[in-house]
Amino acid sequence: MKKLSMISLSGLLAVSVLAGCSSTNDKPEASATSTTDAKGVKETAKANEVVTLKYVLPGNEPKDWPAVKEAIDKKLQADGVNVKIVKEYIDWGAWEQKLNLKLSTGEEFDLFHVMNDMISLANYIGRGAVKDIGPEIAKYGPELKKAIPDSVWSGVQKDGKTFGIPSYWYEPAVDGSFTANRIMLNEAGVKDVPKTQEEMLAAMEKVMATDKSATKPYLPIRGGLRDASDVLHRAYDSYPFAVKDKIAFIDKDGKVKSWAETEEFKKDAAFFRTAYQKKLTNPDILVVKQEQIDKQIKSAVYPFLFGTPNDVNEMKKTYPNMKDEDFTLQRLNPDKPHYRMFNAKNVNAVAVNSKHPEAAVKLLNWLYSSQENYDLFMYGIEGKTYKKVGDRGIEYLKDTDGKTDLYKQDDWMIGNLKYIRIDPNTLSANKALFVADPNAKTFFAADFFFDPTSVKAEMSNIQAVYTSDVMPIYDGVLDYDAKSKAAIDKLKAAGIDKVIAEYQKQLDAYKASQK
Repeated sequence: MKKLSMISLSGLLAVSVLAGCSSTNDKPEASATSTTDAKGVKETAKANEVVTLKYVLPGNEPKDWPAVKEAIDKKLQADGVNVKIVKEYIDWGAWEQKLNLKLSTGEEFDLFHVMNDMISLANYIGRGAVKDIGPEIAKYGPELKKAIPDSVWSGVQKDGKTFGIPSYWYEPAVDGSFTANRIMLNEAGVKDVPKTQEEMLAAMEKVMATDKSATKPYLPIRGGLRDASDVLHRAYDSYPFAVKDKIAFIDKDGKVKSWAETEEFKKDAAFFRTAYQKKLTNPDILVVKQEQIDKQIKSAVYPFLFGTPNDVNEMKKTYPNMKDEDFTLQRLNPDKPHYRMFNAKNVNAVAVNSKHPEAAVKLLNWLYSSQENYDLFMYGIEGKTYKKVGDRGIEYLKDTDGKTDLYKQDDWMIGNLKYIRIDPNTLSANKALFVADPNAKTFFAADFFFDPTSVKAEMSNIQAVYTSDVMPIYDGVLDYDAKSKAAIDKLKAAGIDKVIAEYQKQLDAYKASQK
């Protein structure tokens, strides 16, 4: 997940038989002999062989990554970790498509990033795309166990197996919050922050009517409104409930329904239909580029943002005199409890055909073993790509344009609260991400994994219908009353009832296992 408001489901998921892949070695030596130790860890590399690990992740390659990579490789080998790293960045607009293609064709790579609110780890497990790395963690991951709480590990474990290394970078109970731009709201005469959906829509309408800027202050939702439900659902009497894979609705009593056929979906769609008709969301919402949304968010040209705000330094270019209290973190129905819907929202998983799963574990174990290692991997070279500020503060150094970070590995992707550095100018609304919520509750199905193995074909067909017919209704572009029946009929034909029945069966088994 990109910060909290990020990202979500789109496109047809590739479901295919995975072919073998391997890592590249530094020297053209003879093939290594494969052995398995007492803990079940299969070793394929020679004792002193340096393994090149390929990490696939979303985003754009930072300018100074080559220099940082060289420094990381030297430090790894100096520390006795015989691993070199290659990062392959995939542009956000092509992330899902290209990753799925890699998995389905068996292209060579080892580690890849998983965003549970986009395409779940359970989905990759069901497709046979990820490897159980429990034995490797037991042998090579002592620092991982220290840095990541057991409650977070539970989000990547199923049937005694461990299918990834979770990123413990934030408090999941922050999900469901939205940022209120008090400057823009005050200028429009909105003094009180909304507590209901109706008040939010009315406030946005006032802002849109009075705003004179060249850039329209649309409601900017990263991922095409796919993450909006965390915020809106607090308004409903049925809350808390979860929506898994953007297909299955799970209520607090453990009943599973087709998400598109629920009253809650209809209410969400009504909210966005009103926003779309009143031009409060982008008129090109179905095709607007992620880069355009990110630019709007960075400049803070919005009355509300679902999730936490962005870089305060970028925001100050729009509001030079802004104060901390001008951007506040709020919730609809604020008196309702806070819930963790995911214990591991971001995960780094090992591709099933990786020939060196132990290298991935060694790399992350090294990353979490010291502040020095973390700083190098996450922030780069001190004095060249960043400066330390105080004990745990940071200043990112910019390229010649004065805007672009020379290097940064996003904490949300592979970070850990034990080591994260925070810009001392960070807004309080952002700092909430890094503070444990002692009163938060964990939704009972937060760690539930759905195994789609028995319904792979149906899942693929359903996802295609969601993209073509359902999401335009959810986003408010199409009217629910006029178009929902046809969309639901297509879901029925695609096999939604069979999938929901399988969801219910597996959830019942999960609940029984927790007693």
